[in-house]
Amino acid sequence: MNIGATGRAGEDAALEMLLKNGFELVARNYQTKFGEIDLIVKNERFLVFVEVKTRTKASRYKGFVAVTSEKKQKIIKTALLFLRENPIKLQPRIDVIDVEGHWFVMDEREQFAVDGLRWYKNAITAHDYNGFL
Repeated sequence: MNIGATGRAGEDAALEMLLKNGFELVARNYQTKFGEIDLIVKNERFLVFVEVKTRTKASRYKGFVAVTSEKKQKIIKTALLFLRENPIKLQPRIDVIDVEGHWFVMDEREQFAVDGLRWYKNAITAHDYNGFL
């Protein structure tokens, strides 16, 4: 399966988990000139910007490792722009969800099975902000 399909499958799994935990989808694949945020969800307390990193078991490292300093800054800039365009009274937070899974064939269709899901709440904080914008 290709990388795009794996990423989309991971986002689907992450969204399903977030919905089961009481969140409501605000936006998916929100794009700006700075970058993209995979999922934006909210509950009664938080507006959460979610970066989803999906890897198969064959990957050498966990997806969270791919959230570099440069990627963090892009996410922060994108989140700040969203907040500027969509004022909201909820507490903003940036999370990372690391999804690990594998592809298999069932009824002649390839499907993605989640083997593990790790939710890093508040993974990107003001400490990662370098005074841009």
